[in-house]
Amino acid sequence: MPPMALADPVRNEVVLVPAGAFVQGDGVSTCGLDEREVTLTRDFYLGRHEVTNAEYLPVLQWAYSAGHVTVNADSIFDDMDGSTELIMRMFDDQAEIQFDGGTFYLREAPRALEHAYPNGYDPSQHPVKHVTWFGAVRYCDWLSMRAGLPRAYQQEFDPEWQEWLCNAGFPYDAEGYRLPTDAEWEYAAQYDDERLYPWGNAEPECDLANFKPIGSYGCVRWTAEVGSYGATPLGLTDMAGNVWEWCNDVHWCHVGTAPATDPTGAEVWESDARSTLGGAWDSYPQYVACACRGSGGPMGWDKRYDFRIAKTAPWSLDAQNPSDPPCTWPPTTPIRSRTRPRSSLQAQPASRQRPPSMTPRAG
Repeated sequence: MPPMALADPVRNEVVLVPAGAFVQGDGVSTCGLDEREVTLTRDFYLGRHEVTNAEYLPVLQWAYSAGHVTVNADSIFDDMDGSTELIMRMFDDQAEIQFDGGTFYLREAPRALEHAYPNGYDPSQHPVKHVTWFGAVRYCDWLSMRAGLPRAYQQEFDPEWQEWLCNAGFPYDAEGYRLPTDAEWEYAAQYDDERLYPWGNAEPECDLANFKPIGSYGCVRWTAEVGSYGATPLGLTDMAGNVWEWCNDVHWCHVGTAPATDPTGAEVWESDARSTLGGAWDSYPQYVACACRGSGGPMGWDKRYDFRIAKTAPWSLDAQNPSDPPCTWPPTTPIRSRTRPRSSLQAQPASRQRPPSMTPRAG
């Protein structure tokens, strides 16, 4: 298939997630051993699916044309606020976004053709890959700029000390687009019955998620198109497997058991890593649980990393660019209010007990 140049406008579908309370952690998953009651006080919007190549590429082209990024033979770098952080790598046989003569374009990744799609595939609706955490938050900033909203990750002070804090450390109050916090992501994935997996409590199977069953090479052996794996009660898709999703927080594995309201993760001096959730197409079953949290350095890039956008409600339609609305509204899935916040961690319902065959790796 020849390279594809994708055109604007960009439309990122979102769903509304109502404020509420839940138990973060499930007592057995990697970095989900601690269980605590978390209250989220703000409604928020979350991307219906992971950001696709078709969504990322034209906004990246816009950023390049506006002088917000620089490009060399194999990499894309930030060029805002004095930053030169790595946005994306393009050099190996797993990269789908390429650059030539001032234009970004898509190709079928040679590795995907070899292992998963020998007859070819359309990469436009696959999750964007090789994007760093910086590349994820800059995409959020670019959307905000195009929509006339304040940037959530604007570095107004010394970048060495700001460390790319979202809204100066208060992500829930940010007006612009951002990444979801750990708590928001897990809350949305398990909504609204504290299920083990986005589809319920049944063990993972290849018709439920794109992952790597024990003893196999994987369900697909590459990413699948977004929306391929069933919607949650909120209408979110692909919350398990396919790609690890960058979240806003500095990674904090052991969160403790004290109740928390609108938590924001570790402090920047405690860790350089950022949280990732959901597992990927080559993750074993235990890593696609809602409560399993991974991590990666913010400059980390891989065929397994992507993200989905978030934005604190209320939505301001007046702030959008009418020729390029970055959201499809209203959501097509009815929204239910949460009516059963957990008031105690003493009683664990049987439905939340991990099947004995799903023993997580220590970490």
